[in-house]
Amino acid sequence: MVAAEHLQEIRLVCNQAEAMAEGAQDYIHLPALTLPDGCTPRQVDALLCLSQHSGYSTRLFLAQSVSGRGNNWTPHVIFGKTWYTWSWNHVPSALRPMEILAEHLRGLR
Repeated sequence: MVAAEHLQEIRLVCNQAEAMAEGAQDYIHLPALTLPDGCTPRQVDALLCLSQHSGYSTRLFLAQSVSGRGNNWTPHVIFGKTWYTWSWNHVPSALRPMEILAEHLRGLR
């Protein structure tokens, strides 16, 4: 479960962020998340997974892949919808959710 203060911190960058869970996985849904400069699309719905998923410490899933950024994009079905993520590992789950998000976004610069 995502602590209220951590969700509030994430809402500073994505004001409609909400905690969600599927099975044992905790996620933060980030509607219309603004991506780093130079990314296409510039805004996209996202899911931040705060624990291990598919062999990675944490993951950031996007509603579509980012053109020309990230490597080895793969699709995953979560909450009945297809999400995309790239090969970006070693973002520890011990960080605050805002720090996890920032580290994943760094992988798109």
